[in-house]
Amino acid sequence: MTAFETGTRRLATLAVFGGAVAFSGAAAAQGSITLSGIVDGGFGYSSNVRVAQSAGAAGAPADYVGRPSYGFQSGTWNGDRWRLIGAEDLGAGRKALFYFENGFNLGTGAAGQSARLFGRQSWMGIADERLGTLTLGRQYDAIVDMVGAIGPTSFLTGMAAHPGDIDNVDNNARINSSIKYASPRRYGLQFEAVYGFGGEAGSVAARNAWSVGLAYREGPLNLAAAYLHANSDSAQGAWNGIYDGYYSSSINEGFASAARLDVFAAAMTYRYRALTAGLNWSHARYDAGAGSLFAGSAIFDTVQATLSWQATAALRLAGGYGYTHRSSVSDADSAQYHEFNLSVFYALSKRTWLYGLVGYQQASGATLDAWGNPVAATASLGDVSNGASSANGRQVVARLGLRQLF
Repeated sequence: MTAFETGTRRLATLAVFGGAVAFSGAAAAQGSITLSGIVDGGFGYSSNVRVAQSAGAAGAPADYVGRPSYGFQSGTWNGDRWRLIGAEDLGAGRKALFYFENGFNLGTGAAGQSARLFGRQSWMGIADERLGTLTLGRQYDAIVDMVGAIGPTSFLTGMAAHPGDIDNVDNNARINSSIKYASPRRYGLQFEAVYGFGGEAGSVAARNAWSVGLAYREGPLNLAAAYLHANSDSAQGAWNGIYDGYYSSSINEGFASAARLDVFAAAMTYRYRALTAGLNWSHARYDAGAGSLFAGSAIFDTVQATLSWQATAALRLAGGYGYTHRSSVSDADSAQYHEFNLSVFYALSKRTWLYGLVGYQQASGATLDAWGNPVAATASLGDVSNGASSANGRQVVARLGLRQLF
């Protein structure tokens, strides 16, 4: 088949899909399907990115050299995505819902989240104005929905994520095969609970996850707190795709063989005129199991402060500082991470923005590598989607980008 024939067939498929959507809207006036998304790209610089010179193994850490990196960067402010959102009015204050969201790389066109079709989110459910919303599918946990919504990355992008997104405040992880309940908002309060079924034969706990959260949002004050518990597979380090790429940074790659992950997180923001101040905290605990490459527990405690200033209707400036401490574990002493971020955002329209970001992280102490060897702690600014680990304890990252909503 020629390229022209392939393109024609794809266009025909899209035309049929579009016609089906239009027909369904005409046939059921009480229902709707909306196509929307985000495209985000630009230029990126990193002062130091580790490049392996030798393969690692148990008892023999990999050898890395650090090199500067320049190039195209996809999805720094927001990950590139497109989504289909469906709703049908069932009457009496009830709606049937579905939400399918695909993540992709703007520079290559490749699908994200391990090449899933709808890897960011895929769920359906029922919403009731009085009783709340019940949904089923691949979904975010309460830390993302409650704390992440007012956390550091909501002001400063994923470059200001807690190192390596160790606590999922920046939503690198989803819960598969899950059921979620979100209460209606009453007097500013909302409750959420999520349970993900593990699906491993012979075990109720293996690979399962659950999360609860509470948020208060009223006037200038926002408060949120949430908890997440996740169990790995009975096999070492097998998280069943719940955490795509979650252990790919130097911050926590040494704990991918953890049997359990527990995270507590909380955040607050307060708006006064053009200023919004924020404070957030998290406690992430990785517990070893029988097959783990480390012993005991690796505990990360993070505190971070942010400040955002809406200088004009179009211009917003923001900055933040965060500190993370990890306890000593196995043969590795404790580690510390200091992080600074500055951001500027300029709106060309309601849907198109220019932005510039710069961040600096300094790491000290020791950690474990992916094979369980004790090594020097290295910097890794931002979440696993926005950066690559340094070969040493310092890293500067800068981005210039354009974001469009559709």
